[in-house]
Amino acid sequence: MKPNLLVLTDASYAAENARAYAAVLAAPLGAEVHLLHMSPVPPMTARVGDVMHATNARNLLRERHALEAVAAAMPVPATATTVAQPWDEALEEALARHQPLLVVAGLTATDGLLDEWLSNRALPLAHQTGYPLLLVPQHLPVEALRPPRCLALAVRDHAFALTPQALALGPLLAALDAAVVPTTVVSPDVLTAGHAGYTAAQASGLTPALAGSTLHQVVAAEPAAGLQQAVNELSADVLVLLDPGHGWISKLFGGSVIDEVLRQTQVPVLLLATQKN
Repeated sequence: MKPNLLVLTDASYAAENARAYAAVLAAPLGAEVHLLHMSPVPPMTARVGDVMHATNARNLLRERHALEAVAAAMPVPATATTVAQPWDEALEEALARHQPLLVVAGLTATDGLLDEWLSNRALPLAHQTGYPLLLVPQHLPVEALRPPRCLALAVRDHAFALTPQALALGPLLAALDAAVVPTTVVSPDVLTAGHAGYTAAQASGLTPALAGSTLHQVVAAEPAAGLQQAVNELSADVLVLLDPGHGWISKLFGGSVIDEVLRQTQVPVLLLATQKN
């Protein structure tokens, strides 16, 4: 199967950036881009079912034609699929069919958990599916739409192992020939943390370049702020976070470092799922 990237797309500005960034990543590897638009299926009663079914069919056809035009205009080989079925079902079918190296989605600026759930439904996908997920911010500047030269890989003072799907990202990283820098945030009173994660990163098998890397440390009281500082210090194009799981239920009880990073990031964020113990 030819290497490919799966882009979850809609009519938002964030999705437009996601499509453009996916094309930038696909080009060095000669990969295809598959655009997937999942049209919502509204509930309906039998009384209005026939009318709504006809209206939905017309809307779906219009969305399909629009997405096909977008795919045809992309600078890399691309296909377009528009479906009207439940989100989880459509995504499961697309992953099984394409087995992508990477899932790409836009990251829309939101206000509150409900808005986040409605606008950024892709957030839990890395942990749920094992596939790496790249989130491209809505406000990513045009000049950032280029192959990344440096990726900051955030690690903590814990060992980890990546999922097989995350490890399959290796050929794309090799084609990009970008530096991958293990990065950790240490508190002012504990300046020696992060080495367990650093050792695990070197042995992870994600990319051979990690074996000879050095650990970049940032001193900060808050992890999310420290990671943003690391991105600035390294001039990193992408921030890579290990995702052990941060589903919607956990968000109701305090959120996570990943959530904080995503709310303020100015660069794309790559979520890599870790294997469950």
